[in-house]
Amino acid sequence: MAGRQNVSEARRQFSTVLDRVSKGEWQLIGRRGRRDAVLASASEVAELLAQSFRFSPEVFVEEQGVGVWLPQLEIHGVGPTLDQALDDLAVGMLEYADEWEAGLRHFAEHKARAGYVRRVQLAEDEAGVRALLALDAELASAAHK
Repeated sequence: MAGRQNVSEARRQFSTVLDRVSKGEWQLIGRRGRRDAVLASASEVAELLAQSFRFSPEVFVEEQGVGVWLPQLEIHGVGPTLDQALDDLAVGMLEYADEWEAGLRHFAEHKARAGYVRRVQLAEDEAGVRALLALDAELASAAHK
């Protein structure tokens, strides 16, 4: 069962709360009997999000280079090679996540992208984003076999 604490208790016992989270326990924290926040393992949250919010980039090879379209965020990356196009896409995904957090999340057409954005945020950097794109490609490839 998840631990439940009010904000004051959680603040006083923060290292204990983090120890519980590192053992896989979710910690519910709130005020006046509400559950306002959940502290959970970042890796567990990433795994849960990956089950429902997989990226499916589409690659286009043309004479002038490679393009990668990401329909889930409606962004693209381009470059002379696939690797460079994926690098460009990763940068674009991180920039979109920043813009989403700064205010796009309040608009209906962007609100539904929350799960995808949270995955990008948990990936943290370009290498992490590239790794999650590779993981999703592996999972898609395995599903088609």
